[in-house]
Amino acid sequence: MSHPTAETPRAYQDSPASSMSTLLRILKSAPQDLWLDTIRRAKPRVHDELVFWMLNQTECDFAVAAHAFYHSDPAHYLDDPRPLPPHPAPGQTFAQVLINWDKGYYRTHKLQLELRDVHPRTVAGLNQKSMARPRGSLPFAIPARFLDPWGGKPIALPPYLSPDDAIHLWPIYAALQLRVPDDPPGLPRQIAKARKAIGLFSFRTRRS
Repeated sequence: MSHPTAETPRAYQDSPASSMSTLLRILKSAPQDLWLDTIRRAKPRVHDELVFWMLNQTECDFAVAAHAFYHSDPAHYLDDPRPLPPHPAPGQTFAQVLINWDKGYYRTHKLQLELRDVHPRTVAGLNQKSMARPRGSLPFAIPARFLDPWGGKPIALPPYLSPDDAIHLWPIYAALQLRVPDDPPGLPRQIAKARKAIGLFSFRTRRS
């Protein structure tokens, strides 16, 4: 990742805690399209606190929760079933999603899951495991909605809301190690691409 410079927007130079606070404020008033885009950029363990916060917001779309649910390896919990913790902590996503569902969360489903969220074979495999369990043998219940998570519309992020392209978002996502291009949008990225192209051309010239 590129190092902050005098030309780099200030948010990129802020501490992770400050950047996280800024991101949460942005998400709170942003469309759910940005939420789903953001959770797709998150990394296991690195962004558990961020995912935990998103899943605890009443406006969280079902697709965001379903992405988190399937990335928590739900099949493991069917193979080794244990009671859910009453108060899940960050990282206990499987329990958090199920408990919040019982509270009435995630009933809005506007966005569509893609292969990067969950593969149909994974959903089919979880269905098979669920049906193979004797009724009442699990200390939790997987809602039927999560066993058929399809529907909704693909996300639509204009450039000003895309962390890849928005100059006010890229520095925040980069500072938090969310998946974004290494170089800032605009001229810095164009210069970096040009340098890489020149370097590749020089390497090929030396090899030939």
